[in-house]
Amino acid sequence: MIDKVGLIRPKLLDFIDIQSQKDKFLLASATVVSGIINALTLVILNTAAKDFDKPDLDERLFILFVLSVSLYLISKRYVTHRITELVQGGIFNYRGRILDLLRGLKLLSYEAIGKSQILSMLSEKTELISQGAHRLAEGFPAMVMLICSFIYMATISKMALAMALICIAGAMVTIYVLVQSISISMQQAMAKDNEYFAYMQHVLDGFNELKINREKVNDLYTNYMGEVSEEARQKNISTDISNVNLQLYAQLYFYILMASVVFLLPQLSTLTADKIMSITTIIFFIMGPIVLIIDMFPSLARANVAIDYLQRLESQLQSAQEDVFSTQETFIAPHYFDRILISQLYFSYPVEDQGRQFSVGPFDLSFARGELIFIRGGNGSGKSTFLKLLTGLYESNSGAIVVDNKTIDSELLGNYRNLFSIIFTDFHLFDRFYGQQNVNVEMVNEYLVLMGLEKKTGFKNGRFTHTNLSTGQKKRLALIIALLEDKAVYVFDEVAADQDPEFRQFFYDVILQKLKQKQKTVIVVTHDEKYFNHCDRLLVMDMGQMREEKIKFKFRRD
Repeated sequence: MIDKVGLIRPKLLDFIDIQSQKDKFLLASATVVSGIINALTLVILNTAAKDFDKPDLDERLFILFVLSVSLYLISKRYVTHRITELVQGGIFNYRGRILDLLRGLKLLSYEAIGKSQILSMLSEKTELISQGAHRLAEGFPAMVMLICSFIYMATISKMALAMALICIAGAMVTIYVLVQSISISMQQAMAKDNEYFAYMQHVLDGFNELKINREKVNDLYTNYMGEVSEEARQKNISTDISNVNLQLYAQLYFYILMASVVFLLPQLSTLTADKIMSITTIIFFIMGPIVLIIDMFPSLARANVAIDYLQRLESQLQSAQEDVFSTQETFIAPHYFDRILISQLYFSYPVEDQGRQFSVGPFDLSFARGELIFIRGGNGSGKSTFLKLLTGLYESNSGAIVVDNKTIDSELLGNYRNLFSIIFTDFHLFDRFYGQQNVNVEMVNEYLVLMGLEKKTGFKNGRFTHTNLSTGQKKRLALIIALLEDKAVYVFDEVAADQDPEFRQFFYDVILQKLKQKQKTVIVVTHDEKYFNHCDRLLVMDMGQMREEKIKFKFRRD
């Protein structure tokens, strides 16, 4: 909501945060000069208009007019360009801060906030701020020009000035009330728009599922998106109507002022027709700046609401930062570690909307270097949660992870995570080998052939040429990236799913066995009972609890 401070000092000024006193002085000076010179142009025109019946050109006034227009354009250009640079710098700095905060954000908090909200803040809301900055660059010089015009009007008629000030005061009170109403409607509209975009993300991410299920798509569109869209429409209509009312009331006060000057002022004073005409000219001349000022307030209201959202997001991210410190490498190649020990590790999700609290553990397990572990379990049994705990992505409620007698704390967490290369079921496929320098192109191409992807994509200029592949092919490409990372521990969550029988056998018989031979610790979530005998140990997850299951016979590794 816009408060009194928000009207007097727009939050944009705090957002751009001008540090240099020189910048502040130059910007303020150029704003004042631009407004004064614009008003001076009015004086020159009025003076020239008085001698319009003279045949000769008044060269002095003409030169002054050209100079004033030139200086106005130069100063106005500086103000608009500089404010644009400053606000874009503010947006750049904000995005940089958000990126830094995302690097240290807890995974659980990221999942709660959602990527759609973050993307909306970084695109839509920053665009509103940019629009507000342009209106600010036009509005401030217009306000200076308005003040100077009133001073000029006072030299002609103090009564005319009084009429103008009364009308302007009435307009400002009306604007203040309407802008507050606009701010409230705008906040509500933005909240509904965010809710709508969250549903739209379901539409885009679940396009195939909705395409094939008419009942599902009808329910989503009609009972959820339709309702939210209608509420957003009503809020946006309310906001737009308030904006229109703002313009109409401003025009009303302008016409009241014109009527006062033309009809009332001659009855209350002894002003000549020339002076009445000069005052009328002033009023017409200031109409443009008044429109700019009126347009500025709704734009600043939108910018203020957008800044509130950005600051709220930044506060959310700041309050959910991990305590992870960068230290020198602790687990060094090629040995890395001998054993990872999990002791009484327990985790529970926060309770939301009075729902049932899901928890996993406590776990007491160990994983040796070079060991191949399979994990099976039903959907919702807690497998993915366990993997996020194991890899340090979730912070446990209690218990500890110990690597070779080193308890993983905030100082070791970063190094511990660096041991892992992970492919989750909801993995994201990157188009480059981010974090890897001097990638061996020949090896990448060999892996593409080995994975049967040489006809589907290539590797040129440091990136894969195509990533719009089938789910199974995307998993193979992600597998190539993971293998070339050459980490100590590999975690594969249902990587063999969505693969043809030949590649599935190749995955279990060759890829996993090669990693084991290289003394890599490999943890595989799988439901392929046919290949359970390939692992060293088979773990079963059920309702958040882990137990070990005996393997009937071992796979012979040649």
